Amino acid sequence: MLKVLNQLNPIAQASGAIESLLGLGSGKPTINSDKYDELVHYFKYASTSYSLIILPRPNGQTLVTTASLNDILTDSHGYIARDDKKKEIVLAFRGSVTPTNFITDALFKLVAVDGPHISAPNDTRIHFGFQSAWNTLADKATTIVREQLAAYPGYAVVTTGHSLGGALASLAAVAVKQAHPTVYVLLLVCEIFEPRTGNAAFAAFVNGLIGSKNIYRVVHSYDGVPTMVPRALGYRHSGTEYWVLDPASAERTFICNAAGDNEEDPKGSMRVPSTGINVPHLEVRFFVFFFAASKTDDDGIVLWNSIYYAVLVLIGRVHAYMLI
Repeated sequence: MLKVLNQLNPIAQASGAIESLLGLGSGKPTINSDKYDELVHYFKYASTSYSLIILPRPNGQTLVTTASLNDILTDSHGYIARDDKKKEIVLAFRGSVTPTNFITDALFKLVAVDGPHISAPNDTRIHFGFQSAWNTLADKATTIVREQLAAYPGYAVVTTGHSLGGALASLAAVAVKQAHPTVYVLLLVCEIFEPRTGNAAFAAFVNGLIGSKNIYRVVHSYDGVPTMVPRALGYRHSGTEYWVLDPASAERTFICNAAGDNEEDPKGSMRVPSTGINVPHLEVRFFVFFFAASKTDDDGIVLWNSIYYAVLVLIGRVHAYMLI
């Protein structure tokens, strides 16, 4: 399905030609089809978080809660699902949509960790806006996870999100892991597409707590959001970068970790100057993965979601062409 959609997407085709000409990803190892399918599977949850109504079976799984992960003041949104086949509890967070969200993004001063559910080293600093948004959801999110783990012992926890949602997913992963040290936590940070969330000490802290191999930091093409908050201000990414070039496929997804666990790969996506919220950011958000998210693993295509996502795809394409 994704390959077909990419073949029909002229922007992805054009981007792929430019990326190949520039030699992006050259010499980097790629992932196999199973790993690619896994990344798409978890990103469906993040895509669904943009829906006006979260249907009872997001990604074919059980919806645990939705209204409880909404905050009016910061307009932060998320939901929790449970996959009884994979034995996972999934927290998914929405990215920036409203002016309030963009104000949150702009509050990029690095501040000390200040919240009831995260304890970090003294030299750790994080984005003020992201921390404020997470703190409005933290009590409910951690309570629901605790209740779910008590009811379903042995389940793992996955946190995922797109854009601002990726930053919230990072903080959620830290809070869950610290509250439940023996629980396996997988952080799929979709930079698809998370901006940098904290300083070098925070990146090292997250890598050490979650494990860099359990952090999938996915970047699409020359998406400008992951590098929009500059390193010059002290910000660093955590986790292993998976750089998805166009047209998206396993063969075009490169593993970028040549600089080690606690530093960004200079030959990864950071080599491309940031152009902010650009075509690749919108294309992923509104085109490929929204169609994927409308398909549930157990129930086939949900008509309401299919129509809703189709409208978002159209909006995304209009935005993309306006930005070219």
